[in-house]
Amino acid sequence: MGCAMSLYLFLGLLALCSAYALARGGAPERASALLQLAAFAADEAVHRMIDGSAYTALATGSMLVDLALLLALIVLASRCTRHWPLWVAGWQLAAIVAHMAKLLDPGMQATGYAIQLQIWAYPMLLATAVGTYRYRTRRAAGLIEPDWKTLDGRPIAA
Repeated sequence: MGCAMSLYLFLGLLALCSAYALARGGAPERASALLQLAAFAADEAVHRMIDGSAYTALATGSMLVDLALLLALIVLASRCTRHWPLWVAGWQLAAIVAHMAKLLDPGMQATGYAIQLQIWAYPMLLATAVGTYRYRTRRAAGLIEPDWKTLDGRPIAA
């Protein structure tokens, strides 16, 4: 019952935060929501088709999905004018560290491994929602800022 409840809690949070970012956010907020939704869908498919080990062994497929999400979030954080994507990428890095810990210690408890992988998704979604809220607040105050910047940090005018 506890696992089902945490899954429903996560799915509700995923739906609410993603819908809010997609409907009300700027381009970086929408990109973050889409990346997290795509990673969740890919991870579910990979976990069911490939990993399926209930976290008793290294979830290689999930690790690859998490790594792809990390790289995409790093690109997002480096190209957008917001600061919150740095936090989202950092929390995703923590999930990669959990995979590395399981690789180094195959005897790690399955529950601990699963929690270390999944716990970081909550602050990632909340940060995306807070970033969306702050974007809306700035826009309502008449502060229009560019969404993207060049590699050298100069804002790209919309």
